[in-house]
Amino acid sequence: MKRINEQITPPDLKEISFLRELPEKRRLFLASRLKTRRYSAGTRILKQGTRGGFLGILERGEILLENPDSQPRSLLPGDHFGSAMLLYDKSSGFTVTAKADTILWVLDRKDWLSPTVTPLPPRKPLLKPRQIRSLVVGSILVAALSMSILILGPSLIDRVTTTLPKQWADSGRAAWAEKYLQVLTRWQPDSALNFGYLGDILVLEGQDQEAMQAYQQALELDEYLPWIHNNLGVLLLKGDQPDLAAEHFQTAIELSPQNVTAYVNLGSAYYAQEDWEAAAAAYGNALDLDFSLQDTKAAWAGLILSESRLVEARLVWEYVLLENPRHPLALQGLGVVSLLEGDPTLAMMYLDAARYLQPENPALYLYAGMALEELEKTAEAAEAYQYAAENGTNSDLVSLAEALLEVVLDLPGGAN
Repeated sequence: MKRINEQITPPDLKEISFLRELPEKRRLFLASRLKTRRYSAGTRILKQGTRGGFLGILERGEILLENPDSQPRSLLPGDHFGSAMLLYDKSSGFTVTAKADTILWVLDRKDWLSPTVTPLPPRKPLLKPRQIRSLVVGSILVAALSMSILILGPSLIDRVTTTLPKQWADSGRAAWAEKYLQVLTRWQPDSALNFGYLGDILVLEGQDQEAMQAYQQALELDEYLPWIHNNLGVLLLKGDQPDLAAEHFQTAIELSPQNVTAYVNLGSAYYAQEDWEAAAAAYGNALDLDFSLQDTKAAWAGLILSESRLVEARLVWEYVLLENPRHPLALQGLGVVSLLEGDPTLAMMYLDAARYLQPENPALYLYAGMALEELEKTAEAAEAYQYAAENGTNSDLVSLAEALLEVVLDLPGGAN
């Protein structure tokens, strides 16, 4: 392809929807990491199923996206592709081919994950030229060694840091990874990524408090890392601080608007705060991005059931069971729906299947007691209520089970 010598200006990242909400500082940093690639007409840029690991923004020319399951489509200057590759490291869903001589701006995933770096202003030389020459002549060996470290050292360390700790952790040697990263954070105390990696390893070792400190240190160094906000939020939620967790999940979403995991976690944080409407909205946003999330669908159906959307909730749970017939929450939900629809026999079928999978779940015994009471099996209903009352951890559930047990025991022919 004939090279184009005239200057081209990097695209405005505000024009790309999922980058629009990023803080200006972060967006400018990502723009500075853009590179150009040139392709001749007919060149296959990417094959479907391969991991490209980049976002492509078309500067000039035309490219064709092909997928056996959909109609081919062309992209023109200003269009982009590869958001899933960039955000989630997914394989390409399309074969990408240059239909004409093409210039492509590329943002690599490693740059997307990199912390925001503000360039330092150039320093003025402290020595005069004559002094510099004499120092260079006198220390050429040291200079050569320093150059080797500067050229090879950081790149090698970065590569090792992103791969070696994970390999150790995957092979059951998380303690080795922790020691390595502890040393590295002392050596490179300004690296937000190193503190983030250390936090991940500490979580694997069950050291949640230490992991939170590592994540907080990472965010003090660089507040624009969505995965660290998400991971810190998970630990805060686990530590019964759902309000603070929700703040970090929201920040993760602002930095990465297509972050499905952050939406799911935000829904769980709102759920823990009993903000059912906000939880349903967060789960709904996650499902808009990825409708294959079975657990999220099951949880969302439970929330819309509380809004009296019974038919819609039943359809969602039935859909989940088509994908996974042993999903306990979907079985429980359909048991509750069957109770509300006045079919205690069908309710018991679902609830018994759920109890087989979760034999110690007090909520299942509470609902089973209600179904058994409808079936006039008062002795069995009393046993189910008693189990729920004795083993429940939720105060509302325990109070309801105790009240229902008292009613059943007072019925004619009730259990003694």
